[in-house]
Amino acid sequence: MNLKTVLRDLCCACGVNGCSEAADIASALLSQYTSDIQRDALGNVWGMIPSAEKDAPTVLLEAHIDEIGFVVTQIEDGFLRVSACGGADNRVLSAAPVTVQCDPPINGVFGVIPAHLAKEDAQLPELTDRVIDIGRHQTASVTVGTRVSFRPHFEELLNDRVCAKALDNRAGVAAVLQTLDLLEGQALPVNIAVAFCTQEELGLRGAKTAAFSLCPDAALVVDVSFAHTPDADRTQCGVLGKGVMLGMAPILNRDMTKALHRLAEEEKIPYQWEVTGGTTGTDADVMSITASGIPTALLSVPLRYMHTPTEVISLSDVESTARLMAAYIRKGEVPARA
Repeated sequence: MNLKTVLRDLCCACGVNGCSEAADIASALLSQYTSDIQRDALGNVWGMIPSAEKDAPTVLLEAHIDEIGFVVTQIEDGFLRVSACGGADNRVLSAAPVTVQCDPPINGVFGVIPAHLAKEDAQLPELTDRVIDIGRHQTASVTVGTRVSFRPHFEELLNDRVCAKALDNRAGVAAVLQTLDLLEGQALPVNIAVAFCTQEELGLRGAKTAAFSLCPDAALVVDVSFAHTPDADRTQCGVLGKGVMLGMAPILNRDMTKALHRLAEEEKIPYQWEVTGGTTGTDADVMSITASGIPTALLSVPLRYMHTPTEVISLSDVESTARLMAAYIRKGEVPARA
């Protein structure tokens, strides 16, 4: 598997909730490892890879496939007004290039008052006060409810880093796919369930229904987390290029976390800790309390500039995430359920 190519294809697809392009691509990529693929009513993509062992437990590998974006609420004379479809960072919207997801898609840009005309004490405008400029002649093909994404792009930076929209959480999706690539053709002690879930950015909705339907014996959730920059609090951030962030939180299964830690040490997989005092803000929160409860662990890829059009990751961190999940699957260390 070419990780860079997979990430480019995933990030350049639209996954704003209500659009299925990213899920379609993820489904096609997953089909290289299993033909047992389903889609549910929320648009989640599922896949199953059975173990040859009788009565083997099932481990779920999950990453959300959706991205932040917008939905058109009003059309007026070549300009669009929108509401949020997920938590886009309002600070970076001025002059941000976007794509309106009609047929065919239309490029546009968030408008901004030139600094020469702005009042000295002008406040940052709220999203509902902003407009997207697409040109008067193009509004005929746009309807209220049309989704809008940040403009697709994928740039390679130095030191194995890449920049794109939607690396939250296509980096997690790519890590799951690379895990399957590392395990392909091996005799495994567990069944592998895979879920690429929608509506995480709208309140962790897709993961709850997917976990309920699949009801695995354990779940490994993969998401992104904060990578340090000079203007950020180091105590709340991981470090780009230093390996997978291994989650430790009250809602996560302690035995699974300890097993992942031991495997990282044994196999010399780069890792760093991410400790939270309560919930994690990821799909792990709802998976752990679905049905009668699912033992859940969290692995995160460090990411800079979260919820902006220019997120940045290190490819080596995706690779360490995949290596650790593959090691866990090979060992089959699934905690007993009450």
